Amino acid sequence: MFVDTGAIAKQVKEVFPSGVDKVLELIGATTLRDSLHCAKQRGIVCMTGMVGNKWSFDDFSPMDVIPTSVCLTIYDGGPEDFMLTPLDELVEQVAAGTLQVQVGRVFKLDDIVEAHHCMEENKAGGKIVVLT
Repeated sequence: MFVDTGAIAKQVKEVFPSGVDKVLELIGATTLRDSLHCAKQRGIVCMTGMVGNKWSFDDFSPMDVIPTSVCLTIYDGGPEDFMLTPLDELVEQVAAGTLQVQVGRVFKLDDIVEAHHCMEENKAGGKIVVLT
């Protein structure tokens, strides 16, 4: 796994010279150009986050930004998409042990600030659980 610092394409290509199959872009327009260059031909980049405080490209030229045969898609999970998530089925799979969820750290609600710092520093080692 690579954590995007804004420019990771060079690091990715050192490990995967042809690029990777799939890229999940969580920051948005500020890092999308670089993320597109991490994907290999016929690879897919899915942009789902917009936390980079920039909502669009300046002077966007798709032919210059999107590499040849790399697919760009988005996921904007609104309430309708969430309602389609088979939550009951997922809970059943977790209970049956057929869907493994790695729990990293567990916090009490009073420790929510510490939990957020743990998430920001990528130190959880799995899913963060907050108990009320």
